[in-house]
Amino acid sequence: GPTGELLVPLGAMTYDEAVEAFAEQIEGLKAGGAEVAWIETMSAPDEIRAAAEAAIRVGLPYTYTGSFDTAGRTMMGLLPKDIHDVADGLPQAPLGVGANCGVGASDILASLLDMTEAKPEATVIVKGNCGIPEFRGAEIHYSGTPELMADYVRLAVDAGAKIIGGCCGTSFAHLAAMRKALDAHTRS
Repeated sequence: GPTGELLVPLGAMTYDEAVEAFAEQIEGLKAGGAEVAWIETMSAPDEIRAAAEAAIRVGLPYTYTGSFDTAGRTMMGLLPKDIHDVADGLPQAPLGVGANCGVGASDILASLLDMTEAKPEATVIVKGNCGIPEFRGAEIHYSGTPELMADYVRLAVDAGAKIIGGCCGTSFAHLAAMRKALDAHTRS
């Protein structure tokens, strides 16, 4: 995930400091057995690029995903169709790019369509939230049912996603419904 800091000129962290911070984390993950640096929930193109550069430096292949809002942009203004270009010019391309988190399956599917229309041959990742979190007393509940997430996975396949998962609120029951739907689905 992101550093939590804004990079210069909007914040105090430099690009090189971000690369160092990501490299330290990715080195630890690699030492622990990670085979891919999974860079997700990002919003700033320069921070995505810094994380990708760190993964390359550490020697791990990488993916990256942005978190897009209801307006179809990340917090820092990146459009889904432009996510493919963030790592251009780096010595190693990502294994895949895409979207995760957000506000639910319907919005992330709109982002997915923008990404697959922009670059149909790309390996596009989509990992939608299981709805919007709601507090009920002291517990958090998500509005997305297993049936909704099963519909989401079928629509994601039809829209061209190659790697599909869930994000916040996704439980074993949701994943089981998604797997069952995926196994029974033929791309239209």
